[in-house]
Amino acid sequence: MYFPNLKTTDSELRAVRHLSADVKKKITPIFELTRSRKTTLAPSGSLKRRAEQLREIYGNHKFIIDLCTEQDLMNDETVALFDETGGYSNWQLFLQENFPKMTVPCALYIEGGHEMQFKRQVSALVEQYGKICIRTSVLDEFASTLYQWALDVTEADHVILCPVLFYIDRTEYEKVRNACEFYVSSVVGNRYPGVLIFAGSSFPRYVTELPGCADDKGSFPLSEVKLEDELRQRFPVLIRNKADFASVHPHRYPTKGGTWVPRIDFVDGDSFRYSRVRRGQGGYAAAAMRIDTASIAKLPKCWGADQIISAKNGKVLGGSPSFWISVRINCWITQRSA
Repeated sequence: MYFPNLKTTDSELRAVRHLSADVKKKITPIFELTRSRKTTLAPSGSLKRRAEQLREIYGNHKFIIDLCTEQDLMNDETVALFDETGGYSNWQLFLQENFPKMTVPCALYIEGGHEMQFKRQVSALVEQYGKICIRTSVLDEFASTLYQWALDVTEADHVILCPVLFYIDRTEYEKVRNACEFYVSSVVGNRYPGVLIFAGSSFPRYVTELPGCADDKGSFPLSEVKLEDELRQRFPVLIRNKADFASVHPHRYPTKGGTWVPRIDFVDGDSFRYSRVRRGQGGYAAAAMRIDTASIAKLPKCWGADQIISAKNGKVLGGSPSFWISVRINCWITQRSA
């Protein structure tokens, strides 16, 4: 099983909407619920509206749901769900009202939160949904305590552990791998959960800032895949599944209009490659034309690949960075689920 970690932004939901039925059978996405777009009627965006969109797009398939805590993608609704009163009763009620029983909820926790409230939450969620997921930073010193509290009220088979690695800088690769191994020894120990998945991404904030990456083209290694393979060899019984951030940088940054350069990203072997051409010099159509035929032939059969092939044939069906992020994600998930 493959567990792509995604936020419920427009680009990510578009990518998921266009996944084939066969791919959806092979994956269990972990969605970080974000607020919807800000509108006149909802000036702070709406968490319920985003939940509604997610149900429309993916509601007939199993997924894990968490809350996004990045400031620009949350609102007061999000904050209210972290109230630990009544075993995080606001969160429990929100789940009941907005998601089907096949959903696996993440157990929320707040810094300095009470043991009793966390345990009440875990017990109630397992009773209602059968399983829970605990997502923390791989370096979170409290992760071991949360896992122990969960095991005090439920069986290990009912728990999915998802330590988050965030961005995997290739210059820090050894540190990241050591952090994963330390998590296994200090948090998991001999108490094997139902699922253990490490989620990280090697996709940078800006591709042109990486060594050897030029303005028009470049490549960089898929460090998350390399790390996953090494950890599976090191812990073959414990780590049996795939997970990552679906070719997206883990953190979101506000972008200024008009500053972006059209770019098409694609996987070639064990590396990411990109083709980048300014709008005045041909934009996405020219970028697609510069992708060699051998790389086009390696693309998976999916909606995302169809967009690249169409652009290479001179018909560009989307002209925004958001659209082409969807293309990248759709191709990546299709390839990783194989």
